[in-house]
Amino acid sequence: MKWAFIDLENIGNLADIELTTYDKIVIFIGAKQHRLDFGSKKYDSPLNLTVIQIKATQANNLDFHLAYYLGKYDSETANDICFDLISNDNGFTPLVAHIKANGRLCVQVKSTKAVVKAATPINTKTQNQIKPPAKPVIKTTANTTKLVDSLLARPKEKRPQKVVSLRNHIASHMRVQGNEIAIQNHLNQLVNANIVSLTGDGVVYKC
Repeated sequence: MKWAFIDLENIGNLADIELTTYDKIVIFIGAKQHRLDFGSKKYDSPLNLTVIQIKATQANNLDFHLAYYLGKYDSETANDICFDLISNDNGFTPLVAHIKANGRLCVQVKSTKAVVKAATPINTKTQNQIKPPAKPVIKTTANTTKLVDSLLARPKEKRPQKVVSLRNHIASHMRVQGNEIAIQNHLNQLVNANIVSLTGDGVVYKC
């Protein structure tokens, strides 16, 4: 399972995030933000979405709240749930490293297309959780199918065995070097298609 913690005050919109790859999404918005911007995306399936709006406008107030909830969920949930912290704020780097050191896979994902603009009104209703497929059913884009084919063409022992090496393979094979959110989206699709599972910093291939 994978959860997203989104610093919307920092990245501005949700257009560059593949929300359907997450089992739970927690969005943090600033006191002066009044809308969620999904860009041109439309979703046929419900999202397990929670919105936390910060009331006060003091400096770094949203960051403190995000850190609080990240620690709260870390202490309350099983360690096999992976956390993605989506923000361009480098101040979260030590916190992410601390959570990883304590046994949970936690990754900071940076958005390269953060643009603030008004769009879809906020809907804070939490809906049914999206469940991943039980079998290795590949539901990916054409590009990601190409990535899957490149992995499955190799014997398991010759495929990337660590998360960092798999991310490097994705970056090189898909030509998205430096685009962390694109790399993470491809990795999420591999997990949700039941091609791989992540155990700490290791990779287990399901087929």
